[in-house]
Amino acid sequence: MTLRSLTIAFAAMLGACLAGPLDAATPARDNGLQLIDLTDDFDRVWTETRDLPDQQRVDAFETRFAKILPGFYSADRAQIKDFMTPEKYRAFVLKGLKTYPEQREGIQRVSGEFASLIAPAQKSFEKAFGPMLGYPPVYLVISFGEFDGGTRDLPEGTRLMFGADVIAKLYKDKPIQPFLHHELFHILHHRTFQECDTVWCNLWSEGLAVYVASQLNPGASDASLLLTYPSSLRDAVEAHRTEALCAVRGRLNSTDPKDAAPLFIGGSTPLSPNLPPRFAYYVGYVVAQDLGRTRSLKQLAAMKNDEVRPLVEQSLARMTSCMAASERG
Repeated sequence: MTLRSLTIAFAAMLGACLAGPLDAATPARDNGLQLIDLTDDFDRVWTETRDLPDQQRVDAFETRFAKILPGFYSADRAQIKDFMTPEKYRAFVLKGLKTYPEQREGIQRVSGEFASLIAPAQKSFEKAFGPMLGYPPVYLVISFGEFDGGTRDLPEGTRLMFGADVIAKLYKDKPIQPFLHHELFHILHHRTFQECDTVWCNLWSEGLAVYVASQLNPGASDASLLLTYPSSLRDAVEAHRTEALCAVRGRLNSTDPKDAAPLFIGGSTPLSPNLPPRFAYYVGYVVAQDLGRTRSLKQLAAMKNDEVRPLVEQSLARMTSCMAASERG
């Protein structure tokens, strides 16, 4: 179970981030990533099913959309089945269908702008890392508050997806390019770094993505780097640096979702009053920044798991000392 597979459980709590490597064998357009916008399809299916009784409506919606994007709106999806019963997921979908009219205007705005936003982000990303060729399509969907961006496992393979509904809320008044660079980096990184269920894997994957976004966008604010949700992660970690770094060090080898959740998931219960949920995004960023002092972005992106693991541990050890009794990793 990876970090991204935790997200849906907490998205439901909020009312509202990692899956397997992308299938590089899937054909892609020669000129780069293909964006598939499914927001109009959603609107059409929503309209076709809006007058049905609640339970019939959910079934009809899922059945019809399954012909468009198989497996996405499904309780069997890997990101959901470990946390939600089919009944709870049906309620989650029904709530999303009923609140859609309130979000339609923002979603349509994002749909109209998104292609023109991701194209320059991809161009500047490729200046640093080279052409993004041979990747599967990228989807713009309505996520029912589950994500702004991330990879998801579908029957056709793992796909990078953007949630127009969440983007409409989060990026109305702040730059979106750092976020797009963050997500583009994830699919590039998947080609060299094998995701795993341990905390250190998520720490490196997410922290490096934040660091890359910061380097490609000099002067980017913490808000645009997503380091201010649910509160300032930088301020919390810097004010309680030893506590934060030791909390991460002590869990580096853990595969327990209960250990990962407060480190990476916004809706989780904090480890302490001093450390807000998701604080490990900033810790991971600090680790990547430390290792980046002697390595280029391309070198950082190319490091494989067996090389990264000791470097992460050494970096944290350089930054703080922790009592051995507190280290479970």
